[in-house]
Amino acid sequence: MEEIAKERPPGYRYSRRGTLALIRELSKIDNRRNALLLLLQWVIAIAAGAIAIHVDRVPVYLAAGFVIGSRIQCLAVMMHDACHGMLFSNRRVNDLIGDIFVAYPLGFSIHLYRANHLYHHRYTNTLRDRDYRVQRRDPDQHFPKSAASMAWLLVRSVTGLNFYRMARDSRIWAPFANFHNPGRFGFDYRLGLRIRYVVWAVSFYGLILWSPWRWQILGLLLIPQFIWANVFNRIRAIAEHNGVADEQELNGTRTVIPTFLDRFLIAPFNVSYHLEHHLFPSVPWTNLRRLHAHLMTDPNYVADAHITKGYWGVIRELMPSPASKGETVLVAKGEV
Repeated sequence: MEEIAKERPPGYRYSRRGTLALIRELSKIDNRRNALLLLLQWVIAIAAGAIAIHVDRVPVYLAAGFVIGSRIQCLAVMMHDACHGMLFSNRRVNDLIGDIFVAYPLGFSIHLYRANHLYHHRYTNTLRDRDYRVQRRDPDQHFPKSAASMAWLLVRSVTGLNFYRMARDSRIWAPFANFHNPGRFGFDYRLGLRIRYVVWAVSFYGLILWSPWRWQILGLLLIPQFIWANVFNRIRAIAEHNGVADEQELNGTRTVIPTFLDRFLIAPFNVSYHLEHHLFPSVPWTNLRRLHAHLMTDPNYVADAHITKGYWGVIRELMPSPASKGETVLVAKGEV
């Protein structure tokens, strides 16, 4: 596949004029809030696991796995913010904490994820965007799908039948798959970073294996991670750029206005405001809803932005009924 960006027509980009002062204000990082939120995710997950191990009953393990999985999704979103240097304002602290307490437990590296993700931002929906190339070659991400095909996709995701595709495509973020330092995206995954991961992995998994509850802990850590990565994170990722017109910047990325359940399972910390994030990636999660509200005062934004109500709304968009096949994509206007 030829690695060149598609030509963008004149007027493709959304004008940022008149927003710079607000963006400077919204781009401030709340270090204390992020630190407390990160601590809270670990406290909740550890408490849920401890209760399950103490009670030692299958229903309690299932409930604990549900809670832990939702916290894993929070860590995944925090990894995304850390990739943009928005977890902590000090870059060294951001990357160190982001690796040890966010990315490494998920099997990834902030630095490796950043190398790919910044290309995604620069070349969104073009052949130089690896995420776009993955989308093009993965049948699971070819839309629209019939209701039966969509249901089968969800069944395969829940049962793990298509897990290998997610694992294959995300290996470029994983330290254990990059010890030979292939230099993807022009990034040098230097020896010091590789050694840091080895020290962390030996310490973290060594403590787990030393524990008398090693199998319970590993199950509570790995099984929810498998489910959330292959089901809920898949839904969130599909929603971001699949099934969009991409005739201009405002309809090349989808924002989803989440329900309460969406926020708990799929899109915590305002990550569903993805169009706003692509337009202004310096704005941390705490201010994305405020940014969305500001942009909705612009008639051009309201008219052209691809905004969908809820992730079930996304699924409906990606399996249109026969009556809607000739219609344009749904754009929800005036929703904050």
